[in-house]
Amino acid sequence: MKLKRILISQPKPETDKSPWFELPAKHKITLDFKPFIHVEGVSASEFRKQKIDIAHYTCIILNSRNAVDHYFRIANELRFPVPEKTKYFCTTEAIALYLQKYIQYRKRKIFFAQQSIEELAEPIKKNRDEKFLFVCSDKATDKTTTYLESNKINFTQAIFYKTVSSDMKSVDVPGYDMIVFFSPNGIQSLFENYPDFKQGNIRIGVFGTTTYSAATLRGLRVDLAAPLPNAPSMTMALDMYIKEYNAKNGEVQPMVNFPSASTSVSVSGGTVKPNVEKTGASVPAKTKPAVKEKPVKTVAVKPSKETKKTAPKSKPAAKKPAVKPAKKVAKPVAKKPAAKKTAAKKATPAKKSAPAKKAAPKKKAAPKKATASKKKVAAKKAAPKKATPAKKKAVAKPVAKKKTVAKKKR
Repeated sequence: MKLKRILISQPKPETDKSPWFELPAKHKITLDFKPFIHVEGVSASEFRKQKIDIAHYTCIILNSRNAVDHYFRIANELRFPVPEKTKYFCTTEAIALYLQKYIQYRKRKIFFAQQSIEELAEPIKKNRDEKFLFVCSDKATDKTTTYLESNKINFTQAIFYKTVSSDMKSVDVPGYDMIVFFSPNGIQSLFENYPDFKQGNIRIGVFGTTTYSAATLRGLRVDLAAPLPNAPSMTMALDMYIKEYNAKNGEVQPMVNFPSASTSVSVSGGTVKPNVEKTGASVPAKTKPAVKEKPVKTVAVKPSKETKKTAPKSKPAAKKPAVKPAKKVAKPVAKKPAAKKTAAKKATPAKKSAPAKKAAPKKKAAPKKATASKKKVAAKKAAPKKATPAKKKAVAKPVAKKKTVAKKKR
């Protein structure tokens, strides 16, 4: 049986550009959006009863878009301008990007993880000396609080909104082929509306580790758990699952990739123990033959080529040519010194030749020319000395004229 009807437990996207609207046309299925829960904001008077002053906290922890909306709503109702130096720690990247609705993303210090609060260990430890405010609902999970308590972080848990289960009795939930959940509260709402719910052939998809643990505690079989390594969003993970499920007509293994669920994803049933047993048996079965086959192939190939080449030749014949080239190599070694001797002999007659002696007088004649050139240089140097007195006389003449003028004036 192929997947035809899927129920999404959240409100319908407002924009048509959402990736959710691409799935029905791509896989020829129908998607129905029915929120299993709805959020009711806490009023300012109710928030004051908690005796929490927002101005004392410089680091804000946000685990959902509802937390973002209601944090800034309460700040507005209390007439508190949120400082620009406030730091935000978001459990997912989508929540961090959603902050652009209220603040300028570049001017603030925003840290985000991919799946859980544990990925924010480094930035939280760097700001250990500051005060943290955990914005949550009245049904907040204990995972974030336990992590902060175990690391001795100075934080305060504040309730900004309430999560209330929606009335789903008018919806035919058992009539769907698959149901997708995004929070533990959605699973709780399912059993509140249908106390006798039985999964049967209905596929269950969840997003996040907390939602996965809530589903398994209720005895549900989780067939798809996002995010996956190659599918960070629920739409991408659901696209992969529908494609594989419809191609194999329902014979598909669960896609789960959480540490709490074990590393394997190939076991049906959704339990942890069978996954560990089957993965432990399958891994050595694949590795052992792979190691044995590789050396056998390499050893078999090398001798086969050598034996084919040496087969037509006899063993003694192969040894004789091995010795002969050694003797041939020794002969050219003896010829090399002979070549050196001939070169030396050719060089000796060159030394005895007469032109070598003629070259000596030429070198002696060179200094004579150099002396003549020195005399010319001396003559040139003497010439400017004669010009200097002429310059002095020319200078002396105007001086004499000045003296005569002075006498006439007198």
